[in-house]
Amino acid sequence: MITGLLSMAVLAIAVVVNQFRTAHLEREHSIQMQTEHYVKAVEAHVTYSIQSVDLSLIGFANAIKVMPAKQSRSPETMTELLSSRESSFNSDYWITFIDPKGNAVAASIGNSVIGASYADRDYFKVHVNNDAHGKLFIGAPSIGRVSKKKLFFLSRRVENAKGEFIGVVAAPLNVDRYVRVFENSRLDSDVSIALIHAGGKVIARVPNFEKAFARDMRATPLFDNVSKAPSGSFKSVSVIDNLSRIFSYRVINGLPLIVVVGNNDAETTRLLQQNYLVGGAGLAMLLLLMLGAGHFFLRTYRRQEEREHRYRALYSASHDMERQLRANEESMKQASLLFQNSGEGMMVTDAQGLILTVNPAFSMLSGYAEKELIGRHAQTLASSRNDQEFFDRLVEGVNETGHWKGEIWHRNKDDEELLVAMVINTVYDEHGKPFRYVALMSDITQKKASEEIIWRQANFDTLTGLPNRRMFHEHLRKEMKKTDRSQLPMALVFVDLDYFKEINDTLGHDIGDLLLKEVATRLLSCVRSTDTVARLGGDEFTVIIGELRNPGDVMRTAQEILQQMSRPFQLGDNIAHISGSIGITLYPEDGADAETLIKNADQAMYTAKQQGRNRFNYFAPFMQESTHARINLVNDLRQAVSHNQLRLMYQPIIDLTSGAIVKAEALVRWQHPLRGLLSPADFITVAESSGMMIGIGDWVFQQAARQARQWQAIASPAFQICVNKSASQFRDDSSNYQQWLDFLHELQLKPKSIVVEVTDKLLLDVANSNIGLGHEHMQICLDDFGTGCALTFLKRFRVDYIKINPADGLLICEAMIAMAHKLNIKVIAEGIETPQQLSALTAAGCDFGQGYLLSKPILAEELQEKLQKQVEPVNK
Repeated sequence: MITGLLSMAVLAIAVVVNQFRTAHLEREHSIQMQTEHYVKAVEAHVTYSIQSVDLSLIGFANAIKVMPAKQSRSPETMTELLSSRESSFNSDYWITFIDPKGNAVAASIGNSVIGASYADRDYFKVHVNNDAHGKLFIGAPSIGRVSKKKLFFLSRRVENAKGEFIGVVAAPLNVDRYVRVFENSRLDSDVSIALIHAGGKVIARVPNFEKAFARDMRATPLFDNVSKAPSGSFKSVSVIDNLSRIFSYRVINGLPLIVVVGNNDAETTRLLQQNYLVGGAGLAMLLLLMLGAGHFFLRTYRRQEEREHRYRALYSASHDMERQLRANEESMKQASLLFQNSGEGMMVTDAQGLILTVNPAFSMLSGYAEKELIGRHAQTLASSRNDQEFFDRLVEGVNETGHWKGEIWHRNKDDEELLVAMVINTVYDEHGKPFRYVALMSDITQKKASEEIIWRQANFDTLTGLPNRRMFHEHLRKEMKKTDRSQLPMALVFVDLDYFKEINDTLGHDIGDLLLKEVATRLLSCVRSTDTVARLGGDEFTVIIGELRNPGDVMRTAQEILQQMSRPFQLGDNIAHISGSIGITLYPEDGADAETLIKNADQAMYTAKQQGRNRFNYFAPFMQESTHARINLVNDLRQAVSHNQLRLMYQPIIDLTSGAIVKAEALVRWQHPLRGLLSPADFITVAESSGMMIGIGDWVFQQAARQARQWQAIASPAFQICVNKSASQFRDDSSNYQQWLDFLHELQLKPKSIVVEVTDKLLLDVANSNIGLGHEHMQICLDDFGTGCALTFLKRFRVDYIKINPADGLLICEAMIAMAHKLNIKVIAEGIETPQQLSALTAAGCDFGQGYLLSKPILAEELQEKLQKQVEPVNK
């Protein structure tokens, strides 16, 4: 019996030891999965930044390539070309043109590098013999010869139209840019992030950047693993800081760069040792609980299976609903296009015969504008030749069959009588009663004139008189055939107006129509008489520039369009300011068919808009990959809320007088299943452009409100949570402000428990719409105060708080604090990073503060612990 018990004990010990070992391996696997997700997210950021810089290199290389030989050899021309686009760059990089001898002759940052020799640099030598084969080259990190900054270089070979080498365009990238991004991306001090050149040298690493920069890593386990596979994971001791970590790495596709993310596994080892100690003591209890735990796990597993089945059913239903909504939306769009572009006059009335709307063809037939007809009875447009008996038969036919077809005499605005063919159809409601009447009319007294009108409506834009989408396609195909015959290239220029929606929203659609007409006039003035200017719809225009004998004409045309769009527009008593974003694609170089050319030009335009607007971009192949990546991100984001992938973090806000935590700012994060934890910068723009920002904003508000109620019970009834309000949540009357108030009422939470953070631009949108913030309810905090026209809103809106940043200068902050207090407005200082800033702000009388010096954004559980510790002395 004793032997049996010993055997059972030994078996139990073996099981426990094995379980601890398995738990240890699972934790290591979890860390590995986390670093793999992390490294993919970092790879996406690095790839995008490299492509953005490469896009500028491609643009300048193409611009120089099409220049006449004399201009391409002129330093003055190169300097003018680079300096004219200086606004396209930021402090993270600039562009230098190096002649065939290796001397810098022009730069986008002025004359500081002109005359310097770069003939010994790898990014120059590789292009002399075309070893890079015309592709992008990325050099190893080094110290800038003139700037003395830590840099690494991107470069491209520049050739003339004959394919001869005429120089190199190089873009030095400031490594500090990646250090800042990597540092802000770390959620834990144990995480290390590094970008390493394939030649072995470290470009950027956090932590220990200064120690790691340009260090050769070829003799480390990293390159042993890279030689075996382009991505993977391994465990090793870092040669930089001597810490044992689990590393994941990825060689960026097509680029000589390696992204490495490591996570310290010391906690895993400590937990394993602790588990062995605790396991021996708890072995007896474990044996007693094994039977009960097994039963519990079986029940839990069954419940999990049932829950998974419900989730799948819900997902299937939501997917079918989304597909149906898309189909309905497409049908509505098609119906709207049919109504607006129909050659027949169309009139819609209510059940009593009062006109609700007419299409442009009907207005042309009757002579009345739509606004003159709305509200009138349809019968008043009929001529007196139609007697009462005629109308009685018409009404009887409609009532009995739901439709009527025949001829009727119509009197237009000029008192002319027209005989028109008319068809009336009835639209019924869900109860089978007449809801709307739709009449289609065509003039049969002037058939020839009617045919001409129909043709123009089918081929020309009714507002601007320019060729419409249909005529544009016809002209494009003709110009492509001309190019095939003449062998002279053709360019398609896609122009999208910047800020046109704001003009429509603030000044009205009538003013917006005037603006579109003026834009059409200015575009025509920028092109040759043989070129085609068309309006595709909305604020989208195209220019077809055919038979290019001098390729430089394309760039000059694009620059002229940008200048014309940037000039103020006088629209009656109003002045409008807009700009343009332009995409350029060439035939046959960039595409063999019309659809490909249009898609490429649109992608180039979208990239120009992403880079800051008011600029032009030539098409580059990687833009297609960026578009696909954005589409995938939109699809993933649609499932983020329903799949519980969104997370909230909170940054404490401190009362600078007492030092107590009295508020917190709610900050949303996305736990992407493949890319790891994403910051708002990675997905908010996509959320706003795809219309998902409203749903995300509502989710953030509800989570923050529930949290506020919980923390008020712990800390103080006056505790507040700040939530950011996106401008897109106010557009198209889609603000859920009243629903927010109703939700607070359900929680029995005072509205002032929530502080809505807005920007001056958002207040400008609100000021020009029918939406109100309702200051008598939730409080308002004006964020980024002093960066725009925010001063004009302090009296117009009853602002409770303003946010300032000590990075703008402490003297400016002191002035803002004094001004705000005069207006009875409290001040929150964000971005506090040093004790000196905290001391100066406190001395200036600033009310509240937040920043990494006080606390980084933390999880709700961590903030709750801080609040409990804060009130413990009071409770005791």
